[in-house]
Amino acid sequence: MANMKDRIRVWDLPVRLFHWTLVILMATSYFTAQAGGDYWMKFHFWSGYAILTLLLFRIAWGFVGSTTARFSHFVKGPSAALHHLAEVAGTDRPRDVGHNPLGGAMVMVLIFGVLAQVAAGLFSADTDTGMINGPLAPLVADKWIERATAFHHFWINVLLVLIAIHVLAAIVYLVWKRQNLIGAMIHGSKPLEDCVAPGEPAPKLQFASGRLAISLLIACAAIVYFIVR
Repeated sequence: MANMKDRIRVWDLPVRLFHWTLVILMATSYFTAQAGGDYWMKFHFWSGYAILTLLLFRIAWGFVGSTTARFSHFVKGPSAALHHLAEVAGTDRPRDVGHNPLGGAMVMVLIFGVLAQVAAGLFSADTDTGMINGPLAPLVADKWIERATAFHHFWINVLLVLIAIHVLAAIVYLVWKRQNLIGAMIHGSKPLEDCVAPGEPAPKLQFASGRLAISLLIACAAIVYFIVR
């Protein structure tokens, strides 16, 4: 029987790289949009294309990736979320190998929330000068460009709130339950006591190959290239 203080690997490298690269790109997109102008908007568009590539990769990885990366592993119903809330409010520590039910729900909300933001950006236009347009804006009527632009400007505020909740939740787990979810997403491992109850065996996880991840990333980049071209 493994010692409960032992650490086990729970997150593969593709998931961790996706997470932190997305953080960097989201910050890049936000601040370049605030800066405005032709120069910074070029970086804004390239950042958006990179984000779209990552999102397509993560969705695909959610079906064919490692155990803890798969949607089937962490997407659970409301009853599981309520049970997890009771664990968080109680004296015992929550135990989840990968994402807990609430964290899994937030992952899905953020993935599709950011996807909606990027999709709107592809059809948006600069309402002030009309000189900076999304690559797909010429394909739709003006009224849809206006709606996409308005959504793109509004939805970023919703995403900022969701991101703040996401970060706050990680801090609560760290302070209240002494579970370092942020560290686990950096080095990929968690204490066994955070994954299973005492006396239970260590979970058996399968990790997908790096070659598969690289192949998927290249395919997603190609899809984005043909979309924007």
